[in-house]
Amino acid sequence: MKKFLCVCLASLCLCLAACGGAEVSQAESSVFSVESVEESSMESSEEVSIDVIGELRDSATGKLDSLTYTNNGRMGDLDGTAFAIYSPIGYNGASGTIDLKNAQLRRVLPDGRFINAYAFFGVDVYSGEWWQNCVDVGFCRSGQTGKWHLFYNMYEPLNEGTNTWYESSKTLPDDIYDMTFTMEGDQYVRLTVTGRNRGRTDTVLVEVKGAKADGSNTAFLFNAALDYPPDTMLDREGNPCSDFVEITLACTDLGLYFRNLYVSELKLYSEDKPEGETWTSELAQSTGIWPDQTNAGFDYAPTTIYTFDGSAYVIDFDMNRKKGE
Repeated sequence: MKKFLCVCLASLCLCLAACGGAEVSQAESSVFSVESVEESSMESSEEVSIDVIGELRDSATGKLDSLTYTNNGRMGDLDGTAFAIYSPIGYNGASGTIDLKNAQLRRVLPDGRFINAYAFFGVDVYSGEWWQNCVDVGFCRSGQTGKWHLFYNMYEPLNEGTNTWYESSKTLPDDIYDMTFTMEGDQYVRLTVTGRNRGRTDTVLVEVKGAKADGSNTAFLFNAALDYPPDTMLDREGNPCSDFVEITLACTDLGLYFRNLYVSELKLYSEDKPEGETWTSELAQSTGIWPDQTNAGFDYAPTTIYTFDGSAYVIDFDMNRKKGE
């Protein structure tokens, strides 16, 4: 489950730390509406190939990596390597296209333990200038042989007894997905993902206690990450450990990666611009990677991000000194 630390800004620090949790579960909440549409004969859209992703890297307008980039303050996902982009307050929705079809993922260690992969949107709720609640909703891949499926994670539920962690029982094939994540009235937000090539859709309506539909007290984020379950949180001697750098080094050169993740067409929505606007760097309250240059001890870059005018990214988490194996 997601567990964040952010000291980039005081509010972001509280936001990410609060969306923490424990191990992945299969709990479902009857409070939430989860709807699915089976595969259809939806017309295929143009695909992005691995070769095209390589060409995208060559045409990138910028690059962030663990050895050269320093976050604004300190930002991080303490469960593993991560990338995140945040919007300012005042938005009530976000959307984007995420290419899981061409992403490459290896999560299982030689001894059978595994790490988890995530790609999701989040919404943060503010009271004045202070953070008070958050919800993450998106794609999760867990277990030894797990498939992509939707999940959510919330800090403070609207109704007592609501589960704060949920995973959809509907598995989703590797595909290119269009994602929309928008407020649906006060205190609710809906994520809908639609596969371009297989017509596979899943959607989830989630409580967001305190959120206003007009976006006046909400900000949005996009995050991708690899996370360490408790049994992988060991140092290089095999002892239980909570130090992020040591855990990452212990998992280095074991074949683990989540790379070629292409996220594009990121947009933000507001009452002033209900049609949306491109989520460029000018609309980014903060952008961060984990680890960054301030994390001493790395002789290679576990995280590398290629940027395209601030609204598209190729994301590589590769915990191998020899890349491209």
